Amino acid sequence: MRFTYLLHLILIAFVFCSCKTGPKKGEITKIDTSNAGKYLTQNDVTTSSEGFLLKNQSSGFTSKFKVRNFEFSAKVKTTAGAEGILVFAAPEVSSPDKGYIVKINNSDYRVGNPQKTGSLSKIRNNFVRTAIDNEWFNLSVIVKGNYIKVSVNNKITSEYTEPDNLKRPAELTDHVLANGFLSIIKSNAEGELIIGEITILPLEDVLKTSLVIYNAGEVVDSLNQQEFPLIDFHGHLKGGLTMDQACQYARINGYNYGIAANCGLKFPVTNDSTLNAYLDKIINEPVFKVMQCEGREWVTLFSPAAVARFDYIFTDAMTWTDHKGRRLRLWMPAETFVDDEQQFMDMLVGKIEAIIGNEPVDIYVNPTFLPAKIAADYDRLWTPERMDRVIKVLKNNDVALEINARYKIPSIAFLKRAKEAGLKFTFGTNNTSNNDLGQLEYCLKAIKELGLTTDDIFLPRSAKDKKVMKSGLPSKITG
Repeated sequence: MRFTYLLHLILIAFVFCSCKTGPKKGEITKIDTSNAGKYLTQNDVTTSSEGFLLKNQSSGFTSKFKVRNFEFSAKVKTTAGAEGILVFAAPEVSSPDKGYIVKINNSDYRVGNPQKTGSLSKIRNNFVRTAIDNEWFNLSVIVKGNYIKVSVNNKITSEYTEPDNLKRPAELTDHVLANGFLSIIKSNAEGELIIGEITILPLEDVLKTSLVIYNAGEVVDSLNQQEFPLIDFHGHLKGGLTMDQACQYARINGYNYGIAANCGLKFPVTNDSTLNAYLDKIINEPVFKVMQCEGREWVTLFSPAAVARFDYIFTDAMTWTDHKGRRLRLWMPAETFVDDEQQFMDMLVGKIEAIIGNEPVDIYVNPTFLPAKIAADYDRLWTPERMDRVIKVLKNNDVALEINARYKIPSIAFLKRAKEAGLKFTFGTNNTSNNDLGQLEYCLKAIKELGLTTDDIFLPRSAKDKKVMKSGLPSKITG
């Protein structure tokens, strides 16, 4: 009995020490296949000259030590279809469903899980591809007190400050910061996940950070918890707004961004050369790369291959030529002519049908916009018959409808009809500077009033499914 008692004490001491041993605070520790046995518990993991090879679903490894505040990075590569998760703050070795989860998924859009690498899953979701298969990338997580930062190739993808009065649904109550284990696990059966060198820097104990508090509000938090694609598909770098500022603003407010270049006659991007130069400049930024097709002449200025480089493309019906040969720009009173309001509305609806029916765009933005002269009569002029004509052409051509936060259009009545018809939706700010970004207030209202779900939201097409590569561009302008 005395021997058994001593043995129990030794085992308890071993377990206790095994959780305490590991990387020292303030010191960087590198972990690879040569010293993995000291730091990691492995499950169904093989090794190669490249590193740890995770081939099967649930294969992976977990740290033998716990850590609360840290800087972590891993060199990672995926092959086609492979998905994985990085788990931290897990209270138990056998509980990868607890703690915080970072997604690893470099598949094309509409392939596999919609959340992509760098997503702090169900907390601050990322739907933007930040790395590609078969190329090494660096995945980094920093935890300081109640602050979390996730980066891919030194670009921040998710940022979050855990509040004191944390409110979570029952299934996420265990997703809290704590002294816990780290794991990397393959989460599906497709492809392979390769992990190269890992570095871990444990930090001194701290419960709260002095950094900026990122608190997007209960509504946005709830949508993220539902994995709802909360994305501003329609942003611009205008009025002094920089890419870094736009990305930070999106993270603060709990959504992703699409940054659009204005492409068309007399705009900054006017041909394939300027288009490719623009894309090459922003290719590594953690935003959707977007083409705003300006005016009707754009179809004659670019090649399908160049257009297809964008994640998605959109246009509006704010620039066209009327029956008298006058080129209208509806947002500019001096260039808008409304001789007869009913005749104007009939022309507008006809132009929308021609544009959407012929231009290979993904989203109709600034939808149902009316010039200032008649804007106050929106509800009267947008009759059910006119709404249905626009909805029909969008449906027939697989074009999503933007819910525009800047202009608060289309009306809720219009949106309800669109939802009944089965249209996909996007959200858009269409900012003009760094002072009018907004927080998607009208979009959040529409989500609630229409009862929108994840299935109602547009996501970019995969590279092999781009409309412009299937149908080409019109041989002449559409309006």
